[in-house]
Amino acid sequence: MDEETKSVISPGTSLVYPYYDDEGKLCAVLLKDGDFIRVDKSPTEIVDLSMQFYGTSLRGGIDGGKALMGKIHMTPVMVNERLDMYFFPSNSPSSNECVWFSLSHILTFLPFDKKHTKVIFRDGNVFTVNCSYSVFQTRYQRACMLKNGLSARFTQMALGVRKGYKTYLIRKNHKRGNYEISDE
Repeated sequence: MDEETKSVISPGTSLVYPYYDDEGKLCAVLLKDGDFIRVDKSPTEIVDLSMQFYGTSLRGGIDGGKALMGKIHMTPVMVNERLDMYFFPSNSPSSNECVWFSLSHILTFLPFDKKHTKVIFRDGNVFTVNCSYSVFQTRYQRACMLKNGLSARFTQMALGVRKGYKTYLIRKNHKRGNYEISDE
């Protein structure tokens, strides 16, 4: 695996978390296909470089998320829609403590104590994050909202945009056995 591919988020990436090397530099560890891969860039840099690899950027992802969901802090991002890669941060992306989680890899999460949440991944790995349960839950839900909102937009565009909608009442006529359609 070459250096560029090693540091790119892929469908097998569960999370990206910070660590400091021997010189005290902020770096990242990717949990990717069950392996821990150390990379000489911060977690947020990894997310940005990965998004650039797939043709966008972290700034574009944040702006797109805010356009859909309004002005929220710590916006989740779509790294790549086709590969079903949606990530959300545990803290501000500018924070050295920021951990990025893959929405599709999370099986469940539980409160660990007042300030920590235990995240259980589909592959059985467990990660305890420095984030309260309620805050983590809100960030997880926002990532779900982003994914569902974008999916609805993509579907709407694929089917064609209609300008007006009409409501119909469709009910079965038990005497004739057929359904009748009428304006509501």
